[in-house]
This record gives sequence, C-alpha cells and structure tokens, in this order.
Amino acid sequence: MMPTPEYLETENLIRVYFGTTDKDRNGRTAYVDLSADNPSDIIHASEDFVLDVGGIGFFDDSGAIPSCIISVKKNKFLYYVGFQRAEKVPYMLYCGLAKMEIGSTKFIRQSNSPIIDRNEFNTISNAAPYVIYDEGIYKMWYWLGKEWTTIKGKLYIKAVICYAESINGINWISDYNVCIKLDPEKEFSVGRPCVLKEDELYKMWYSVRYIDKLYRIGYAESTDGKKWVRKDNEAGIDVSENGWDSEMICYPAVIKVKGKTYMFYNGNSNGVTGFGYAVLAEDKY
Repeated sequence: MMPTPEYLETENLIRVYFGTTDKDRNGRTAYVDLSADNPSDIIHASEDFVLDVGGIGFFDDSGAIPSCIISVKKNKFLYYVGFQRAEKVPYMLYCGLAKMEIGSTKFIRQSNSPIIDRNEFNTISNAAPYVIYDEGIYKMWYWLGKEWTTIKGKLYIKAVICYAESINGINWISDYNVCIKLDPEKEFSVGRPCVLKEDELYKMWYSVRYIDKLYRIGYAESTDGKKWVRKDNEAGIDVSENGWDSEMICYPAVIKVKGKTYMFYNGNSNGVTGFGYAVLAEDKY
C-alpha cells in the first residue's frame, strides 16, 4: 500500500517505495525499480526492508510505511506513516521522518517521536505527509484525524487535510489550516495528499472515503497552497469496470517522468493485490 515514487534519472528508473504487512499486520517499507520508459517493466525488487517497525512502545512499533520522498542536499528524506495499535480503537497514526545518506540502502529514523505531535488542535492522529520544497521553505500537506466515528458498525477516523511549514524539513509548524474539508453528507475522510506545483498553480490529488461507497480519488487546486478549491470531477480517474481496482481506488502519488505524468495508486481492499499506475491521457500519445 501507499506507493511512493521517486525518479532516478541517471539510472533511468522509477523507484516505488511501498508498505507491506506481515501475518500479524505489522507494516514495513520495501521498494521496486521500474523502467522509466515503461513502468510496467519491473527491473529490480528490494531483497530486504529499507525501513522496519519502530521499537516497542514507540509511535511506529506496529508499522512504518512510506508517504513521500524528497532529496535534501546529500540525503533523502522519507516521510512516512507510523502505526501504533490501541485498545479502545483499532490503531493510531502519526507522521514520521527517516533519512538515507546517498550511497546507503537503509533509512534511519530521525526521531522516535512523530514530527507533528498531538496537542489541543491535533488530539487524535496525523499521517500521510506530502512535502515539497517551494519558495525557500518546506511545505507539507497531511492527513489530520478529527474524531472517531462509527460507519456501518465499524470504527473509522474522521479526517481532513491540513498544512504545515518548515525551514529544514525536520521541525514543523502548523496553524492547522484545513485545506480540504469534508462534505458531511457524503464523506467521513479525505487523506494521503499528493501535491505538484505547475505554472504557479498548486495541484492536489487525494483519497476520499465516502459513507455509502469505498475510496475514490479527488482533486483540488490552489494559488497559495493554503486555500483550495475542490474539483473532484477533474481527478481524471475512476474505478475500472472489473479487476484489481474495480471496487475502490486510493492513495494516489503523481510524478512527472520524461514528459509523462504518472499516477501510482492502490485498488481494492486498500492494495491487497499491490499497486498500479495510470498515465495522463494527454501525455500518452
């Protein structure tokens, strides 16, 4: 789940980090290398995990799966989702950060604490951070859990998408500005944002969890990265008529590679059979 692509230009590869769970539902991060000319062509798969679960009692002791990767000087920063199981609710989620030095094959945690911790505005969970370096600062959009709610007899987190800033990509300040709000008549969660900036316009793709149907992918635009206009009907993708993504689509990650725009995403059961990709139609021919 949570495919997180990175373009390796010198190797002509798209490396996609992803989360995978064991029989006890503990999540870890691995990757697969795809041809940048044809992402359907698998070149190599990691033989070991590049990020393991955290120590017992830490915020990520039940899982550490990727959400966003960026290059910072001679390092790579992997922003990830840390899982911790709970007793009265199924789990808690948090934003984590790990670093990999160029030439290394493993990510090292930067802290045993979340990079955005709980407070009076952020009382439950935060996760799925997406970061870009823009206008001299690091900008993050992330999933913020507001409350637990029961849908058809099952507990879920009601969540929105918020914004934060940093001067170093490590220490973050958030005013808890809500970028993507919920339609309370139809939805109970939006999350896993992915943001690209093109021609001074911010474009965001994200997951939408509906009350009466499973995940779909939404889309929004902004001129400042803080105030967004939802345009979900312009997301450009929906479920297939049959197959691995016929029931739901979620966790989009959009990347531009060699003149094409790709969206990597999960399908049915949040990615039970893996992940797939789509290519922007205007780039395809």
